[in-house]
Amino acid sequence: MFCKNCGSPLDDNASFCGNCGAKVNQEKAQAEPSSNKKKHSPLKFVFLILALLLVCGGLYATVGLNMRKNHLMSKIEESKVDEYVTAGKRLNKQWSKLGITDFSDKNDLLKDFKKINKNVSDFQSCCKEIKTMQEEKADYDLAHENYEEYEKLLSDCADAIKEEDASGALELFQEVNQSFTDLKAANNDYIDDRIDTYENLDLKGAEDRVKTSYDKNLSKIHELTKSEDRDYKALQKAFNTMDQTIFMYIEPKNPLEITVQQVDASEFPKVKLYVNMKDPATQKVPDNLDKTLFYINKEDANQKYVKQVVTSVNQLNEKEALKINMVADVSGSMDGAPLAEAKNIMINFINSVQFDAGDLVELTSFSTGVRLEQEFCDDPNVLTNDINALYTDDMTSLYDALYTAVERVATQTGARCVIAFTDGNDNYSNCTPQDVIDVAKRYHIPVFIIGIGSVNSNDPSQIAAQTGGAYYNINTVDSMQSIYDEIYQMEKELYLVEFEDNTGATVKDTAQIEAGYHSLEYGGKCSYSYTPNVLLNPNSTSIYQDGPEAVVERYLKNFPQAVTDSDFSLIADCMKQGSAIYTEQEKYVKRNIEETLDSYEIVDTQYSGDSNCVISTRETYYVQVQGKALQLMTQECKYSLEKNGNDWKMTSFVDLKVTSRIKQ
Repeated sequence: MFCKNCGSPLDDNASFCGNCGAKVNQEKAQAEPSSNKKKHSPLKFVFLILALLLVCGGLYATVGLNMRKNHLMSKIEESKVDEYVTAGKRLNKQWSKLGITDFSDKNDLLKDFKKINKNVSDFQSCCKEIKTMQEEKADYDLAHENYEEYEKLLSDCADAIKEEDASGALELFQEVNQSFTDLKAANNDYIDDRIDTYENLDLKGAEDRVKTSYDKNLSKIHELTKSEDRDYKALQKAFNTMDQTIFMYIEPKNPLEITVQQVDASEFPKVKLYVNMKDPATQKVPDNLDKTLFYINKEDANQKYVKQVVTSVNQLNEKEALKINMVADVSGSMDGAPLAEAKNIMINFINSVQFDAGDLVELTSFSTGVRLEQEFCDDPNVLTNDINALYTDDMTSLYDALYTAVERVATQTGARCVIAFTDGNDNYSNCTPQDVIDVAKRYHIPVFIIGIGSVNSNDPSQIAAQTGGAYYNINTVDSMQSIYDEIYQMEKELYLVEFEDNTGATVKDTAQIEAGYHSLEYGGKCSYSYTPNVLLNPNSTSIYQDGPEAVVERYLKNFPQAVTDSDFSLIADCMKQGSAIYTEQEKYVKRNIEETLDSYEIVDTQYSGDSNCVISTRETYYVQVQGKALQLMTQECKYSLEKNGNDWKMTSFVDLKVTSRIKQ
């Protein structure tokens, strides 16, 4: 307490001031401190307000940070990219462990959330741009080596996107962009080189139309190169047009060896040529030859070569199917270890075949006769089981087996071949090597033969050479693996060149053609003669819809069933009632015989007036006579037909000759 009179401190319970002697008023003295205490209460109130503000501010800041974090996390989750969603969840977990006042740590985490969001945005942009670049990539295919690198990086980046490897995709995307820049620079150099080549051509001996077209094309090319942002697609088209105009006046840098290996005219007048193209310096097939620079010239009825319209060019590998008849020697000398090794090699080969591209394989074995182990098949497991089930017998029927294999594979469309191996000399066949050569050349089937050990190679090598195949001689069975692979690769590197025959020829006419390729880099051509013989199987679509050929084709397809079922009605409407062939076949179908038509070819039609003709055929049947071995029989027939009104009917056999019988 204090004295009210002089302000001096007072002792507790004092009645008078010790300094001035004034009487102390106890109530007022006691009240004084109370008044003094009230002077300190506003300060405490201020502190209280500040504390409340801090708490509210902290809560507000926390709510704001949470809202920002939730917004960022929501965008990450919307991306549905596992890599980023997982990273976002990991940050979320760290966030949940922070206290209300850990503002600094939360801001650091927000920065990480923002980085992930940027990656999400970059990845989404990458996906869109890669899709566009893939759609437009072909427009930039001028400098091919650079283009291949660019195309591969594009493909790798697209694969990373598909696999949701976002980080990998973004890294590759940077490489794609750099490669794209390099490609455009290389394209510009390529354009300059092409223009320089065109401008220095010597066209003194060219026709006026060639010179006019050349001037027009060169002017167009110069116009297209004026823009800094060059239209490579338009330039590519202009180059192709120019090359097609003046290609015969360009001296290619490298010669090209060209051979036609086989022909498929089963869809005539569409014709498929399977062409082997090699650089003689490297003995390799050049990669990615320009499809627009292949050409086919065909001799017409006036013996003038007419340019054909090439409709498609593709390399077989992974794009076009290959049909293979594998022929296996299971004669007695292959018993034991040799056959076991051969089985492993054949199974390894089967596992390398491109069944996804449409490849088919048929398995034929031979010993004392020929066995069809498995028809054309695209199931490696089925073929493997059939190979494992092979067993040996005594004799060696190589030529019968090759003849059968050629006949079988010839009914298939597309690229076809026979691959055979043997460790012994033929000692049981009805067919001769020349029979095999004739049928293989007739249907353009290359025959590849692997001779093991001391096999007499004269006949097998002759068969291979004359059919467009190859002969290999090895000492042991285990050397076959590399040869199988070599043959398969060689066949898959063929170019399929399709064209429409516009000369007015028929499917039976012999064709003389020139097949070639000509560019700045490569050039070459070859002459080739073929008759587009079309061997069909009973399930093939009929070639003829009307006329006498349609009648014979229907007869051939129905005849085996008529014989097997003894049902003459299946073929009766193809023949003139009461004619010689009608009477003869009515009796024939009642014999105890089973027949299956394996293949047929309508070879020729010779007319005698408007109402009579003779049709020649080539027919192959599996024939089973009771008590005798199954045979594969090939016969050549001539049928006489006459027209009555609008209907053609068969009247007689003019000739029938069995050309081969092969024991099965």
